[in-house]
Amino acid sequence: MKIVITDDRFGWNDEEEKALAGLGAELVVASWRNEDELTAFCADADALLVNQAPVTRGVIQGLKKCRVISRYGIGYDNVDIRAAEEKGIWVTNVRGYCTEEVAEHALGMLLSCVRRIPVKDHAVRSGRWNIKAPIRRMSGRTLGIMGFGATGRAFWEKVQGFGFSRILIDDHHGGERLLPGMAGEAACFDFLIRESDFISLHIPLREETRHIINRESIGRMKDGVILINTSRGPVIDEEALTGALVSGKISAAGLDVFEQEPLPATSPLLGLENVILTDHSAYYSEEAVSVLKTMTAMNAREVLEGMAPKSPVNSPKAAL
Repeated sequence: MKIVITDDRFGWNDEEEKALAGLGAELVVASWRNEDELTAFCADADALLVNQAPVTRGVIQGLKKCRVISRYGIGYDNVDIRAAEEKGIWVTNVRGYCTEEVAEHALGMLLSCVRRIPVKDHAVRSGRWNIKAPIRRMSGRTLGIMGFGATGRAFWEKVQGFGFSRILIDDHHGGERLLPGMAGEAACFDFLIRESDFISLHIPLREETRHIINRESIGRMKDGVILINTSRGPVIDEEALTGALVSGKISAAGLDVFEQEPLPATSPLLGLENVILTDHSAYYSEEAVSVLKTMTAMNAREVLEGMAPKSPVNSPKAAL
């Protein structure tokens, strides 16, 4: 039995080896430079553990006996779900492993943008003082949360003490719903972007959410809005965002995810002072990574042992 880690993002496999112990499987890390090489390396795999490798229809069609594609993480937009389902292959993800981390990262970005902390830090290091950067308090203003799954809800929980006059929630995620008595208002997308002073994105990448933040929707936002994205890069049209940051329509943004990752050295975002950039690391803590690695391997193990996975994202008819 062969289990392939398509791309080793972390540099060690202790948790995976422990979770797979006794299964009689060989755990190997793939070495590839293009889709053809990835396809060839994975052809005889019984299971794939996937970080950010593009598991396309071509790769999946080349799999001879694979039973499960287990994704490291919550999102799975780099895996062709339909192709896997057609081939009778389970696709799984790891839900909830980094809920607190992502919510904390989004909150940290919001506070940093509002208080202009990176701008002031850079200025002080450059010998400047009494930096004139316009700042308005958060209390008494309106926060919009797009997506109310696990991370959106955790973010909502963490902002309760900031004195927002309103918290608007667009449950675009299609998951958990507002409960009676909760400190928040259900809002449609159009109302949220029009009324919010701060917007934090916690939505999955789907066809209907790709570039949902674009030139037209930005135009309907308040002047000087602050935008935070810890979800998926392509939900924002970066060209439109860049223009809005330059013009001041969006006064500041905090971005952990991008349309192309790593962020290209030619990206105009790199030259803007009013944007905070992090390296798709909102998920990260030592504890979260340990859980992630263990659960990714366990998802694969369940299928290889003849069980339905506890965290599936598809329903392959030919499976099991």
